Amino acid sequence: MQEFAFVDETLDINLTLSYKLSIQANLNGLSFCILDPVRNKFIALSHKNFEKDLFIDYLLNYVKEYIDSNELLNKPFKNTRIIWLSDKCTLIPDILFDENNLKKYFEFNQKLDELDEIHFKKLKYSDSYSVYTIPNLFASLFINKFGDITFYNQQIPFINTILFKHHSETKKVFVHINEDFIDIGITENGKLIFYNNFRYKTDHDLMYFTMYIYDKLNLNTDNTELIISGNRDKKSIFYLELKDFIRHIRFDKLPEDYSYSYTFNKIPEHTFTNLFNLQLCE
Repeated sequence: MQEFAFVDETLDINLTLSYKLSIQANLNGLSFCILDPVRNKFIALSHKNFEKDLFIDYLLNYVKEYIDSNELLNKPFKNTRIIWLSDKCTLIPDILFDENNLKKYFEFNQKLDELDEIHFKKLKYSDSYSVYTIPNLFASLFINKFGDITFYNQQIPFINTILFKHHSETKKVFVHINEDFIDIGITENGKLIFYNNFRYKTDHDLMYFTMYIYDKLNLNTDNTELIISGNRDKKSIFYLELKDFIRHIRFDKLPEDYSYSYTFNKIPEHTFTNLFNLQLCE
């Protein structure tokens, strides 16, 4: 993804204590947006790529230097929320959840690295908890920089949004495309009936996993709508080939709860739906 920084002319650098900051980051880059809750308007959106294949100490310094050099990220905010983008997450039903068993839950289907710290959060519209990890070196960096922050996994705004925003009696399939993995969810009658994530390398991998879900869950490609968000557009191989197999495909839209700076119009609006929807998560 190309780097950019869009700032609305109405942003007042002296009023950041009344603004809300949302960040999403991984080892490859960092994006952030700023919400003015008084006007319910997003007034800044930025993305920075990190240098690839750096040793962890160098990468940490690189990230710290970027944050330290960014004028907006050095201002105080009303609150700060951070999504750590990672496929290392799992869902646990309410009835089975016990905070004392987080490690056991996570290691049932994920590898826990030595430097990972486990977090969890109750999903707002689902009877389940999200259990996820964040590398503790990066968690410490963000805490030292931003103080009192809340960490999330992208699974949380993704699932909360598809359950709240797309309530439908019929099945709908949602695919959010991150840089190297995708989140796939299926809803019906306001309930989550399927969620998983898959790592990919090419658009053909994306095609395979999407059609695999349609096949394994016996979804009718003529009437089961697919809604796409994230890092693909109508010119992508993924979309151009997939529309030959699935009749109803559309790209997601930004949450209507807010207004947005006109400066954001230079990028497809579905690209950062998880980031913008983060402020809807408790």
